[in-house]
Amino acid sequence: TSMESIIDDYNFVDSVNIAHGGRTLTTLYRYGGAVNHRRRIEEKWRIEEVDFNICGLCLESFLPPSDINNDH
Repeated sequence: TSMESIIDDYNFVDSVNIAHGGRTLTTLYRYGGAVNHRRRIEEKWRIEEVDFNICGLCLESFLPPSDINNDH
């Protein structure tokens, strides 16, 4: 079994760079008896919208982009 993921289409949302699309390719191998099988599965995904105002998320769980210290 092997898997490859590609993430792309980055866009800034509230000063945070977030991937809005990607795909994953998986190859499954099955060996046994007189027959060997290989199956490929591809999944494509795309995020339509992003929101940081999540109901039930406490303030201690999220650091706003304006509070991030980039001095390191």
